[in-house]
Amino acid sequence: MLELTPQDDFMHKTGDEPDWREAFYFDFFDPASRLSAFGYAGVHPNQETGDVIVALWREDVLLGKFARWDFNIPRDIGPERMGFGPLFFRPVAPFKTWEIFYDDGFCRLDLAFTAIHPPYSWSQSHDALAKSNSHHYEQQGRYHGAVRVGSETFQVQGLGARDHAWGWGARAGVRRWAWASAQFSDRLAFNSSQVTLADGSEILYGYIFRGKTNDLVRRSRTRSVYAPRGQAPASLTVEIEAASGDKLAATGRTLNAFNVSHQERNKQGYHYFCATEFTYEGQVGHGQYNVYWRKPEDRPEEWSVPLGAAPNIDDTRG
Repeated sequence: MLELTPQDDFMHKTGDEPDWREAFYFDFFDPASRLSAFGYAGVHPNQETGDVIVALWREDVLLGKFARWDFNIPRDIGPERMGFGPLFFRPVAPFKTWEIFYDDGFCRLDLAFTAIHPPYSWSQSHDALAKSNSHHYEQQGRYHGAVRVGSETFQVQGLGARDHAWGWGARAGVRRWAWASAQFSDRLAFNSSQVTLADGSEILYGYIFRGKTNDLVRRSRTRSVYAPRGQAPASLTVEIEAASGDKLAATGRTLNAFNVSHQERNKQGYHYFCATEFTYEGQVGHGQYNVYWRKPEDRPEEWSVPLGAAPNIDDTRG
């Protein structure tokens, strides 16, 4: 298992693989203003390219967006891989506090993220992943700061997640995934990530956090319902069981859906980032439902994954 160190919250030395990449992601929802946003920046130094995606919503109205897949990145890019184009990430205190800034001239996000729990590394669920050149961890926490749209400024007190990945980033072999994450309070959050690889084998990542540790998920079931027009997810249920026997069953209603289908490098298929409102035992939480499928027959509908044998290392790239 990869043992994370504080240095892992910063940039990493570029690997030799042609598809090696490093990527940063964030999302948040603010219950007061009903604003939600997500952002992603990924760099492929050996291909000299970079990607940035950002979307800002109020309920289901898209206020601003940015999507570009062909930034010209120098092969020897250093710390600036954490900030190119209009989106910038900066770790302040590793695994505790980050700053995120975005400015396209019309929309501006000036945010600070404070984690509520220790980072969760995917290698904690599968030792085989740690032996490959692919690493991924994530955290949930609180966001505060300011969002400007045109001449109007909003103060944000939101909640959401962030993640950081690096390594061999060829993802063309993935057939589908369903990633649901939500936060109800500083003492209750969950993540469930179900993945099907090209050979049909399935992987499960995730945790339940109840104020102390990340209790690793060993079993997950999702049921997804899609809008009658188009392909966007409309609602879902997720049922997970952790290693301790703890169980959680939540329902989710997607508030909006940002469609990046058939646009991303090394990933042909349908892909939606959805801000989602979850309910669990009378509590209301917010998070993301991130769903991808390569062909129509792969679209996640009712899908169960137990935590089984470790996957083939060659199929778990980035």
